[in-house]
Amino acid sequence: MADFHIAPTGPLRVGVALGDRAWLDTPGDLVRVRAADLRGLTRKAAALREERPHVHALVDIDVMVARDAHSARAAMAAAPPRDGTTLLYVGTPVGLAGLIADIHALGIADGAVLIPLGRDGVIDLIRDEVLPAVRTMVSLHTETRLHTKTRESRTA
Repeated sequence: MADFHIAPTGPLRVGVALGDRAWLDTPGDLVRVRAADLRGLTRKAAALREERPHVHALVDIDVMVARDAHSARAAMAAAPPRDGTTLLYVGTPVGLAGLIADIHALGIADGAVLIPLGRDGVIDLIRDEVLPAVRTMVSLHTETRLHTKTRESRTA
């Protein structure tokens, strides 16, 4: 089994893709990575970082969100078929925000490009609920790390 270096390499980046256009929250040398599962994503992002250490890897995630998981699953059942080469998230906005924050905190990728599978309200939920929740989660994680480091330096 191969060893993978997992650690966040900078601030979390998030974007949204619609068709062949993508909007990102920050500029920079960003490369989108596609994988069907987290294991494949980890391998591809690690290989990318080894080949091109100056770039930031963003995972593509096909997204179907709704106010509750049942509604998201029902909407997904009615959606057109996917090709299965991209991570899929079906659930609530807070759950998606948690997935993005976890992928970043574990150093698997530097962020995500969200690909809405449904137009009816999905984009609005991403803008109004997912993005603010991601910012809150990342902020809380950063504050906790800083608080822990400060406490450790006082005891040293």
